Amino acid sequence: MPTQTEDLRRRIVADINAGVPGAKLGSERELAERYRTSRSSLRQVLAALEEAGLIDRVIGRAGGIFISHAQVQRSLSDVVGVPAFLASQGYVAGTRVLSTKIGAPDATTQNALGLAADDFVIEIQRVRLADGSPISLELAQFPADAFPGLLEQQLGGSLYEILETQYGLVAARADERIEAVNATPEEATLLGIKPKSALLLITRIAYDQHDTPCEFSRDLFRGDRTRLAVTAQGRGIGVAASVAEASVALQSQGRRAV
Repeated sequence: MPTQTEDLRRRIVADINAGVPGAKLGSERELAERYRTSRSSLRQVLAALEEAGLIDRVIGRAGGIFISHAQVQRSLSDVVGVPAFLASQGYVAGTRVLSTKIGAPDATTQNALGLAADDFVIEIQRVRLADGSPISLELAQFPADAFPGLLEQQLGGSLYEILETQYGLVAARADERIEAVNATPEEATLLGIKPKSALLLITRIAYDQHDTPCEFSRDLFRGDRTRLAVTAQGRGIGVAASVAEASVALQSQGRRAV
């Protein structure tokens, strides 16, 4: 059972997730009455939420508690799991496992992982949290033959860590494609946002140390909570491009594939 303080924190975070950046939650007095708690207990929780970047406290006649929704930064230069880059920025990472299954891959997944028509994939769908707030919805697929017993592992943390410690495989590189899309009603419900809100869709093929594709995933990051970062190096005129490079491509205006 959660403590009273933790229960209060979860209730406030739920209201933050249901709101929009800049919206006013209320004054301390109003919040204490709404959550039926003491001002001292409320201030303790608010201080932690402010430190985590989820709220801003403004003093004065027009002041109060406002939703901040600080952004998390995802680097495009490193192949790391969500818990690692959240921890590096001071967030507490969390996970809700939505579904797991073993099934036949669709044509896109089959091509991405280099599978035969009669091969199977392990599919794991999860919501990732930063300080209790949903930031991404991910659907990861792995070759079933390469990772027997994967679904018997603890799936709340880094899948890359499981691959390394349990199967001896390291995610050595990844090819990623990034698109701006709008949330479907189902995606919006899972991420605690409004339908058609902006999302960043990152489609990734990860390769192990033997340059064999080991993961195909589609990650949806909240546009209001995420910024992307990449370190690029100049090479000068007349110098050939290296294998590792970033590119931007315009997408046609067709519907997003599901």
